[in-house]
Amino acid sequence: MDKNLNLTELIEQAAGKIPLLDPQDSKDLQEIAQVFKQIESAIKELSGCEEAGRLQGETLAHLGAEQIEKLLQADTENSDRILEELTQAVSRLQTLSQSLFQSAPTPTAAPAPASTPTPAPADEFQPITIVQEDAPLVQDFINESREHIESAESALLTLESDPTSTETLNQIFRGFHTIKGMAGFLNLTAVNRLAHVAENLLDRARKGTLTMVGLAGNLAFAAIDMLKTMLKDLQTGLTQNTPVLPPTDLTDLIRRIQDCAEGKTPPETQEPLPDVRQDVKLEPILQPESSARTAPAASVSADAAGAARQTIKVSTKRLDDLINMTGELAVAQLMISEEVSKTCHTDSDLFRKVAGQSKIVRELQELSMAMRMIPIQGAFQKMARLVRDLSQKAAKPVIFQTAGEETELDRTIVDKITDPLIHMLRNSIDHGIESPQERTQKGKNPQGRIRLAAYHQAGSIVIEIEDDGRGLNREKIRKKAVEKGLVSEHQELSEEEIFGLIFRPGFSTADQVTDISGRGVGMDVVKKNIESLNGKIEIRSAPDKGTQISIRLPLTLAIIDGQIITIGSQRYIIPINAVIQSLRPAPDQISTIQNHSQVVIIRGQLHPLIPLYKLFGIAGAVQEPDQALLVVVGEGSKRCCLQVDDLIGQQQVVIKSLRGLGKIKGVSGGAIMGDGRISLILDVPGLIELAQDPAAYL
Repeated sequence: MDKNLNLTELIEQAAGKIPLLDPQDSKDLQEIAQVFKQIESAIKELSGCEEAGRLQGETLAHLGAEQIEKLLQADTENSDRILEELTQAVSRLQTLSQSLFQSAPTPTAAPAPASTPTPAPADEFQPITIVQEDAPLVQDFINESREHIESAESALLTLESDPTSTETLNQIFRGFHTIKGMAGFLNLTAVNRLAHVAENLLDRARKGTLTMVGLAGNLAFAAIDMLKTMLKDLQTGLTQNTPVLPPTDLTDLIRRIQDCAEGKTPPETQEPLPDVRQDVKLEPILQPESSARTAPAASVSADAAGAARQTIKVSTKRLDDLINMTGELAVAQLMISEEVSKTCHTDSDLFRKVAGQSKIVRELQELSMAMRMIPIQGAFQKMARLVRDLSQKAAKPVIFQTAGEETELDRTIVDKITDPLIHMLRNSIDHGIESPQERTQKGKNPQGRIRLAAYHQAGSIVIEIEDDGRGLNREKIRKKAVEKGLVSEHQELSEEEIFGLIFRPGFSTADQVTDISGRGVGMDVVKKNIESLNGKIEIRSAPDKGTQISIRLPLTLAIIDGQIITIGSQRYIIPINAVIQSLRPAPDQISTIQNHSQVVIIRGQLHPLIPLYKLFGIAGAVQEPDQALLVVVGEGSKRCCLQVDDLIGQQQVVIKSLRGLGKIKGVSGGAIMGDGRISLILDVPGLIELAQDPAAYL
């Protein structure tokens, strides 16, 4: 039988069966699955057809068979959507088959060898415009593809340490294979083609004829970076309703991957690594995540499959709106509770009902906050890829270890912590880790080690970056600071203060500027970004032992536990995690030193005293320190005493930003209290800075 006629009959057979398909009838499902497999085989046997069209036809037929398999596995929850996709797949096969036949040679023409694919012409990939009816499917494709890419990239990093791992190879292969299938169904030719050649490369590795290291591994990472860029362009085109242009270097990348898969020796002796001199080149590696995170599809276990089907994706805007509304609800409930406590006896029904309602509102607020909590795993995975590329560029082999990837914190914090982590890891590789030769001379392992860890501690999240490099040179830092006029030559500085100098703008001890760092920019940005998240950063270092940088962050930026204080008629809130102790001092504990500033002696240590009534200009407050209460607050090893009138109690409050007022020294935000009044939240790091400059409030 003529192959063209056979293919047409098979496609028409599928088109006739699908409208009558019963998702519960396994016999019908098996028959239509067999038809799709026959269509795929028939397309493969076509010779001389345009390569991209034939590949798309194979993909559509393969996807159809896979969707039937889902129905056979009793995926009745999505049966309507699957049937709709099958209908569209057959419709596109009908249209595609006509173009395939037109491009095929006449029976008398000599067929092209099936084993030699037609190379992709330079103008093969044309701009595409997403039609309105396909927009929801394309958005789903973008979200799901990001998950598959994340899973494949993580597996590729694992594969470098164990190139023979069959399961890891299969996981990467499944990611590219699924993206290829979905892209073919949506007629995204460029994505489909790239995923297909990457799949061929991985297939050789699965068959044992290729090892995914060196050039092959770099090409696989390059394919992932290109897919990230293409998905971003696709999202932009979808959002702005503009044509999506293929990347200019896509065809060249496809050629290089195809050559590698076919065993051809590339003209270049070493595959160039991504350029890390500018952040723009890191953009594909550090793509933002999709609007809602779920576990990567390729790594979901069979036991979790049922639970995964019960999840839905929600935009972060809706989550933000939910959190804002529950915050307003909590404030309103607090107002009601205070009013009821004033007018009703604790034994009354109304009091008990309001107390029960308060508990429900509190649980609702905690649940809404938990919905924004995501594992830090995604950020850690990006850092693993970054370390891989930077270590290769610097010619410093590095073992990268992570711990606590499952630790959860607010999505906003996860997004904003990426930049500081990049800068610190760059410095660890460029300044901290020595060259293999230098490490060998010191008796160290030629391979450096960097460890990135996260864990919960005292209501906060701690992220640690630790390396086993040369450590910070205290004398070199001090000398550079003196040269720059940051400190005087005779000024005594603690170890913490010396290490803190590296966060000054423009400060660098690098002897020469490298492609990675050394320009004196970055660490000041790190400190600003972390402080903007109400976080703290600490450094510990020892010569030739390494450096450890610890970042302490709040679990969320929306709610804090606070100590309510009064000064005169005003109430303020001190974040509870900054409070060390409170006391009423004896007169002999207060001392006045030069320029009229006061200090408090506590356990033999001097603590600067800040009279908050002077700082905020409050009348009617207690003015004598020994008649007031002192709250000792701290950041790292720095301490100061805040003079207050009284302590009211501890309370969880919803943080409100002070929009339109600019930056106020010593204040980080506000909160609406139960009586409807606003209390300011004190900024402890800012107050400690003010303690060094008493003239600011005298």
